[in-house]
Amino acid sequence: TFVHSMKNQLLSSKVIFKRIGQAYEQPQVDLAKIKEYVDTLEEFNNTMLKRMDELYRCVKSNSIYLVPTKIEEVAEEVLQRFHKKFPVAKIEMRLEGEIWVLSDKAHLCEALYNLLINAQEAIEGADRGEDGKVTFACYSRRQYTVIEVGDNGTGIAKSHFKKIFDPFYSSKNSNSNWGMGLYYVREIVKSHFGTLQVESKAGEGSRFYILLPKYDNK
Repeated sequence: TFVHSMKNQLLSSKVIFKRIGQAYEQPQVDLAKIKEYVDTLEEFNNTMLKRMDELYRCVKSNSIYLVPTKIEEVAEEVLQRFHKKFPVAKIEMRLEGEIWVLSDKAHLCEALYNLLINAQEAIEGADRGEDGKVTFACYSRRQYTVIEVGDNGTGIAKSHFKKIFDPFYSSKNSNSNWGMGLYYVREIVKSHFGTLQVESKAGEGSRFYILLPKYDNK
Protein backbone atom coordinates (compact mmCIF):
# COMPACT_ATOMS: atom_id res chain seq x y z
CA THR A 1 0.00 0.00 0.00
CA PHE A 2 2.77 2.41 0.94
CA VAL A 3 4.79 1.71 -2.22
CA HIS A 4 1.67 1.97 -4.38
CA SER A 5 0.80 5.37 -2.90
CA MET A 6 4.35 6.66 -3.41
CA LYS A 7 4.28 5.38 -7.00
CA ASN A 8 1.04 7.28 -7.68
CA GLN A 9 2.58 10.48 -6.36
CA LEU A 10 5.71 10.04 -8.50
CA LEU A 11 3.67 9.27 -11.61
CA SER A 12 1.65 12.43 -11.01
CA SER A 13 4.89 14.40 -10.75
CA LYS A 14 6.08 12.87 -14.01
CA VAL A 15 2.92 14.09 -15.75
CA ILE A 16 3.46 17.62 -14.41
CA PHE A 17 7.09 17.63 -15.58
CA LYS A 18 5.90 16.65 -19.05
CA ARG A 19 3.37 19.49 -19.09
CA ILE A 20 6.07 21.97 -18.07
CA GLY A 21 8.21 20.80 -20.98
CA GLN A 22 5.29 21.20 -23.37
CA ALA A 23 4.57 24.68 -22.03
CA TYR A 24 8.13 25.82 -22.78
CA GLU A 25 7.81 24.53 -26.35
CA GLN A 26 4.91 26.89 -27.07
CA PRO A 27 5.62 30.06 -29.09
CA GLN A 28 4.24 32.14 -26.21
CA VAL A 29 5.38 30.80 -22.85
CA ASP A 30 2.61 30.99 -20.25
CA LEU A 31 4.55 31.78 -17.07
CA ALA A 32 1.40 31.77 -14.93
CA LYS A 33 0.63 28.21 -16.03
CA ILE A 34 4.22 27.11 -15.39
CA LYS A 35 4.10 28.59 -11.89
CA GLU A 36 0.90 26.65 -11.27
CA TYR A 37 2.67 23.44 -12.31
CA VAL A 38 5.66 24.22 -10.08
CA ASP A 39 3.39 24.88 -7.10
CA THR A 40 1.67 21.55 -7.71
CA LEU A 41 5.03 19.78 -7.81
CA GLU A 42 6.02 21.41 -4.53
CA GLU A 43 2.77 20.20 -2.96
CA PHE A 44 3.38 16.65 -4.21
CA ASN A 45 6.95 16.74 -2.89
CA ASN A 46 5.93 18.01 0.55
CA THR A 47 3.24 15.34 0.77
CA MET A 48 5.72 12.57 0.02
CA LEU A 49 8.21 13.92 2.55
CA LYS A 50 5.52 14.02 5.24
CA ARG A 51 4.53 10.42 4.53
CA MET A 52 8.17 9.30 4.63
CA ASP A 53 8.54 11.05 8.00
CA GLU A 54 5.37 9.32 9.17
CA LEU A 55 6.76 5.93 8.21
CA TYR A 56 10.12 6.75 9.79
CA ARG A 57 8.48 7.69 13.09
CA CYS A 58 6.71 4.35 13.14
CA VAL A 59 9.93 2.47 12.40
CA LYS A 60 11.99 4.26 15.04
CA SER A 61 9.27 3.83 17.68
CA ASN A 62 11.19 0.76 18.86
CA SER A 63 13.60 3.14 20.65
CA ILE A 64 11.72 4.32 23.72
CA TYR A 65 13.33 5.95 26.76
CA LEU A 66 10.96 6.44 29.68
CA VAL A 67 11.75 9.25 32.13
CA PRO A 68 9.62 11.22 34.63
CA THR A 69 7.61 13.73 32.60
CA LYS A 70 5.19 16.45 33.67
CA ILE A 71 1.94 16.20 31.72
CA GLU A 72 1.54 19.98 31.73
CA GLU A 73 4.78 20.31 29.73
CA VAL A 74 3.63 17.63 27.29
CA ALA A 75 0.28 19.38 26.79
CA GLU A 76 1.95 22.76 26.22
CA GLU A 77 4.28 21.37 23.55
CA VAL A 78 1.49 19.48 21.79
CA LEU A 79 -0.82 22.52 21.73
CA GLN A 80 1.90 24.76 20.30
CA ARG A 81 2.44 22.34 17.45
CA PHE A 82 -1.30 21.84 16.93
CA HIS A 83 -1.95 25.58 16.63
CA LYS A 84 0.75 25.92 13.99
CA LYS A 85 -1.44 23.73 11.79
CA PHE A 86 -4.80 25.08 13.00
CA PRO A 87 -4.13 28.64 14.25
CA VAL A 88 -7.75 29.54 15.01
CA ALA A 89 -8.93 26.16 16.31
CA LYS A 90 -10.00 25.98 19.94
CA ILE A 91 -9.32 23.19 22.42
CA GLU A 92 -11.01 22.81 25.79
CA MET A 93 -8.30 21.89 28.30
CA ARG A 94 -8.70 20.18 31.68
CA LEU A 95 -5.68 19.09 33.72
CA GLU A 96 -6.47 17.83 37.22
CA GLY A 97 -3.54 18.91 39.38
CA GLU A 98 0.17 18.29 38.83
CA ILE A 99 0.45 14.93 37.10
CA TRP A 100 3.65 13.08 36.22
CA VAL A 101 4.11 9.98 34.06
CA LEU A 102 7.02 7.88 32.93
CA SER A 103 7.25 8.62 29.23
CA ASP A 104 9.34 9.24 26.17
CA LYS A 105 8.25 12.86 25.79
CA ALA A 106 8.92 13.14 22.05
CA HIS A 107 6.92 10.03 21.21
CA LEU A 108 4.09 10.81 23.63
CA CYS A 109 3.78 14.32 22.18
CA GLU A 110 3.67 12.89 18.68
CA ALA A 111 0.95 10.41 19.64
CA LEU A 112 -1.20 13.11 21.25
CA TYR A 113 -0.64 15.43 18.30
CA ASN A 114 -1.97 12.71 15.99
CA LEU A 115 -5.11 12.33 18.12
CA LEU A 116 -5.74 16.09 18.21
CA ILE A 117 -5.28 16.41 14.44
CA ASN A 118 -7.73 13.55 13.89
CA ALA A 119 -10.21 15.23 16.23
CA GLN A 120 -10.00 18.57 14.42
CA GLU A 121 -10.32 16.93 11.01
CA ALA A 122 -13.36 14.99 12.25
CA ILE A 123 -15.00 18.27 13.25
CA GLU A 124 -14.24 19.85 9.90
CA GLY A 125 -15.50 16.74 8.15
CA ALA A 126 -18.79 17.03 10.02
CA ASP A 127 -18.97 20.75 9.16
CA ARG A 128 -19.71 21.68 12.78
CA GLY A 129 -18.60 25.29 12.35
CA GLU A 130 -18.54 27.21 15.65
CA ASP A 131 -20.25 24.27 17.38
CA GLY A 132 -17.21 22.05 16.74
CA LYS A 133 -15.38 21.11 19.92
CA VAL A 134 -12.07 19.35 20.63
CA THR A 135 -11.29 18.44 24.23
CA PHE A 136 -8.02 17.51 25.93
CA ALA A 137 -8.06 16.26 29.52
CA CYS A 138 -5.74 14.51 31.93
CA TYR A 139 -6.75 13.02 35.27
CA SER A 140 -6.06 10.13 37.65
CA ARG A 141 -8.30 7.08 37.92
CA ARG A 142 -7.30 4.31 40.32
CA GLN A 143 -3.94 2.94 39.17
CA TYR A 144 -3.91 4.89 35.90
CA THR A 145 -3.21 8.34 34.58
CA VAL A 146 -5.77 8.97 31.83
CA ILE A 147 -5.16 11.29 28.89
CA GLU A 148 -8.40 11.91 27.01
CA VAL A 149 -8.86 13.47 23.57
CA GLY A 150 -12.43 13.97 22.33
CA ASP A 151 -14.44 15.67 19.62
CA ASN A 152 -18.02 16.03 18.40
CA GLY A 153 -17.14 15.34 14.77
CA THR A 154 -18.00 12.63 12.28
CA GLY A 155 -17.51 9.71 14.66
CA ILE A 156 -16.54 6.17 13.72
CA ALA A 157 -18.91 3.48 12.50
CA LYS A 158 -18.90 0.26 14.55
CA SER A 159 -17.92 -1.69 11.46
CA HIS A 160 -14.61 0.23 11.35
CA PHE A 161 -13.62 -0.23 15.00
CA LYS A 162 -11.51 -3.31 14.37
CA LYS A 163 -9.69 -1.67 11.44
CA ILE A 164 -8.81 1.83 12.62
CA PHE A 165 -5.59 0.73 14.34
CA ASP A 166 -4.35 -1.32 11.37
CA PRO A 167 -1.34 0.15 9.53
CA PHE A 168 -2.22 1.85 6.23
CA TYR A 169 -5.95 1.72 6.94
CA SER A 170 -7.74 5.01 6.41
CA SER A 171 -11.24 6.14 5.51
CA LYS A 172 -9.78 9.43 4.28
CA ASN A 173 -8.23 10.42 0.95
CA SER A 174 -5.11 8.27 0.57
CA ASN A 175 -3.19 11.12 -1.05
CA SER A 176 -3.32 13.14 2.16
CA ASN A 177 -3.63 10.42 4.79
CA TRP A 178 -2.09 6.97 4.58
CA GLY A 179 -3.52 5.51 7.74
CA MET A 180 -0.41 5.33 9.93
CA GLY A 181 -1.56 7.78 12.64
CA LEU A 182 -3.67 5.59 14.94
CA TYR A 183 -1.41 2.59 14.38
CA TYR A 184 1.51 4.72 15.56
CA VAL A 185 -0.46 6.03 18.56
CA ARG A 186 -1.33 2.51 19.69
CA GLU A 187 2.26 1.30 19.34
CA ILE A 188 3.57 4.23 21.38
CA VAL A 189 0.99 3.68 24.11
CA LYS A 190 1.90 -0.02 24.27
CA SER A 191 5.58 0.87 24.54
CA HIS A 192 4.66 3.02 27.58
CA PHE A 193 3.03 -0.07 29.19
CA GLY A 194 -0.36 1.55 28.68
CA THR A 195 -3.57 0.84 26.81
CA LEU A 196 -5.54 2.80 24.23
CA GLN A 197 -9.34 2.78 24.32
CA VAL A 198 -11.91 4.43 22.08
CA GLU A 199 -15.58 5.35 22.36
CA SER A 200 -17.35 6.62 19.28
CA LYS A 201 -20.67 6.86 17.52
CA ALA A 202 -21.11 7.74 13.87
CA GLY A 203 -22.30 11.31 13.48
CA GLU A 204 -21.76 12.23 17.14
CA GLY A 205 -18.01 12.18 17.76
CA SER A 206 -15.23 10.16 19.33
CA ARG A 207 -13.19 9.92 22.52
CA PHE A 208 -9.76 8.30 22.78
CA TYR A 209 -8.37 7.35 26.18
CA ILE A 210 -4.68 6.73 26.83
CA LEU A 211 -4.28 4.87 30.12
CA LEU A 212 -0.75 4.99 31.51
CA PRO A 213 0.48 3.44 34.78
CA LYS A 214 0.49 5.98 37.60
CA TYR A 215 3.85 7.44 38.60
CA ASP A 216 4.62 9.08 41.93
CA ASN A 217 7.30 11.75 41.47
CA LYS A 218 7.66 12.36 45.21
